[in-house]
Amino acid sequence: MPDKIVPVALRLWLLFLFVFLLLGYEVISCVVFGAIAGFAGGTVHAWWTTPGGEPQPTEAPAVANPLRKWGERIKPSRLQERMPFLRLFTRRDRRLGRIRKS
Repeated sequence: MPDKIVPVALRLWLLFLFVFLLLGYEVISCVVFGAIAGFAGGTVHAWWTTPGGEPQPTEAPAVANPLRKWGERIKPSRLQERMPFLRLFTRRDRRLGRIRKS
């Protein structure tokens, strides 16, 4: 990857260096800002030109299945059946629970 980044980064660094000089910045800041812009531009160029494509979906490893089964066993409704004190911490809407008879 560095062989793709460095040539473009050097050219962009020189370009930005001269642009910042023409805009009236100090020499030290021109060098630093030009280097940052050159490196960023070189990285974007290398990423843009690298062949690849959309990643293909892969199957989940076999390790995930036991974790998924364990997660299904710990659903909140099943936990409340096992541990009734957890109902104290659930939200209940009391307005709908009472029905007025007229």
